[in-house]
Amino acid sequence: MNMNGLKMYMRLVSLFSLGALFFSACKPSTPAPTATITSNVLDNMVTFNVVSSNATSYVWSFGDGDSSIVTTSTLMTHTYQNYGTTYSVNLKIMGPGGEVSVATTITLSAQTQMEILTGGASLTSGQAWRISSATPIILANPDSILSVNQTYPAGFLTLLGLGKAYLDQYIFFSTGNYAINNVSGGALAGLSYCTVNKIPNVSTQSSANAGLTYATPFTPSIDLGFTFNPGSTLTVPVTTDGITSTNVTYKNVTTLNFSKQGFLGLLDFRNGCIVRSLSTSQMTVALFISNLPSTSAMAGKITNVLLVTFEPITQ
Repeated sequence: MNMNGLKMYMRLVSLFSLGALFFSACKPSTPAPTATITSNVLDNMVTFNVVSSNATSYVWSFGDGDSSIVTTSTLMTHTYQNYGTTYSVNLKIMGPGGEVSVATTITLSAQTQMEILTGGASLTSGQAWRISSATPIILANPDSILSVNQTYPAGFLTLLGLGKAYLDQYIFFSTGNYAINNVSGGALAGLSYCTVNKIPNVSTQSSANAGLTYATPFTPSIDLGFTFNPGSTLTVPVTTDGITSTNVTYKNVTTLNFSKQGFLGLLDFRNGCIVRSLSTSQMTVALFISNLPSTSAMAGKITNVLLVTFEPITQ
């Protein structure tokens, strides 16, 4: 190649290199991802929605100690355990142009008593409760203060031969619906009530002495409902001697009432009860019982009150 040809070749190479450099400089770079988070809180369940661009995957950290979750979906649902708490939520967004992080806070309101009872609207299967075998049962007088008469040990129903009652479940729904899942095919019941109403039942000498039995076979009513009534006044006809009766009024109490043949824990003449305390770990209620011979003119009048503790069943 002569000198002129070499010079021409070098010019062409230089022009090509400059062109490639210019093209590379003008090629658009991949932008970093962007995202915003919106959320909807239902009881303790939060639904997050991400509006993003240039994103391919997301890493969620919910601020409650649970492990991070990697997903490609812009929709995420998370259930928190603690009400009345604020959580810091972090979202890492990744894409071809890199990664960025955005944060938001979620505040859960404290649970209401109704939400504790039912599990809230997010628990569509309802909150089930059962009689606690680990807690004593207290026999109280049906006076206005429910004064204690006697305390029976934990597992008392088992000692009476009525241990099946610890298996039966009572399910409250946030919609006001109610269901009884009598796992053992029966129900803890008042002996007098079963005798008067000719309900088949199985009792022992010990349970009969306590005025209790196990109604079996027993099929609970369906399509039950309940009302939860804080600050109520309840008047109950009672008898202390089996001969005369009087009305006892309980003021400013929380009551549970049931439709049809609904009841909580004890099938007896009065299906409503008083809720003495309610927390996420237990519920103590006053159950009214009539422990009189079925032939008594006072049969059905309340003679005693059982203070019974229920425990929630974790689903």
